[in-house]
Amino acid sequence: MSNAREAILGALRQGLRGTAVPPLPPLRERTLPSEQHLATFTSMLTRVGGTVDVVADLAAARARLATLLAEADAQTVACSDAPELRDLLPAAVRTLPHDAPRDALLAADCGLTSAQFGIAETGTLVLCSGDERHRLASLLPARHVCLLPRSRLCGTLAEVLAAVHRDGPPRSRTITFVTGPSRTADIELTLVVGVHGPKFLHVLLLDDAR
Repeated sequence: MSNAREAILGALRQGLRGTAVPPLPPLRERTLPSEQHLATFTSMLTRVGGTVDVVADLAAARARLATLLAEADAQTVACSDAPELRDLLPAAVRTLPHDAPRDALLAADCGLTSAQFGIAETGTLVLCSGDERHRLASLLPARHVCLLPRSRLCGTLAEVLAAVHRDGPPRSRTITFVTGPSRTADIELTLVVGVHGPKFLHVLLLDDAR
């Protein structure tokens, strides 16, 4: 090692000796009143280009999904393995298997998933890999329909992170955050929707909190 390099490293060591690394600031403990969750989530998701339909039960969710698929002339649906989705799809629609190749998922007319949480303050869906093991259905098809129980709405990101860590380390290796349709901006800041993901996002908000 050269003398100059050793001198520089020595000066750095001397300067850092005894210097404490400041702790990271705590996550904001701000909360949002639960009675505001539905209205705030709907407003924020609509603002970024998504749509929200409140459905009273699974039968209503099934009927609304059938309407959405018919309006989009969707023939093929990539469905995640969330158990609440098993009986939601119309019989006339072809469902891609969980192990379908990515090219087939990309060519699907619609992707159907559930979500483990919703963040009201940003209109964000939260998909945890421990419960939603086929999340590509939310990422590759041009249209994404998500079933979200109202009881899973949280006010803020801090509340979601607290829920994920409530019982110790999270069991999900990957957590996906979805806020509206996919967006891409080029070097000239021209915003394009749907280039690298779904162009349409529909949320069926199951009113299970009554």
